[in-house]
Amino acid sequence: MPEGALLAWRAIPASIEKAIAGLAENDLELRGGSDGLSIRETVHHLAEAGLIASNIILAALARGGGTVFDWSWVYPNAAWNERMGYAAAPIGPALQTLSALCEHIGGLIERRPDALQQEVRLLDAPGAALYARSVEGVLVQEVEHAEGHLRGVAETRKAHGR
Repeated sequence: MPEGALLAWRAIPASIEKAIAGLAENDLELRGGSDGLSIRETVHHLAEAGLIASNIILAALARGGGTVFDWSWVYPNAAWNERMGYAAAPIGPALQTLSALCEHIGGLIERRPDALQQEVRLLDAPGAALYARSVEGVLVQEVEHAEGHLRGVAETRKAHGR
């Protein structure tokens, strides 16, 4: 996937829309998959992941390998979802935001020949060692992350006959 990482990342919003196509509003409350999230919470989680990934990519493009991005504060568990109100929040704005972010960041990446190789150093847990990740690596990670959650949505739909 690395050669198509940007294309695949830009396709995440459409993949989400395809995964939830035909669902009624109350179907978004169905829970399942290995993560136990509702379909609505999954949509918000993926939009949130896109927001965070976009910031990581901006840090890599703006300053390069010396930039440290601390995302150790991110821990999207059940308490996080409750604090954020994802169980009741409409998904339309989340999908619109994610779509716009994918296009905006994608456009920035396309206009810079070395963009995919730019790196940022990440801190993903308190006290953890910093590690480097390229823009391409961030894109691949986000695509794989979305694919995993969307498999969970498909499993949930199947389990509930939707």
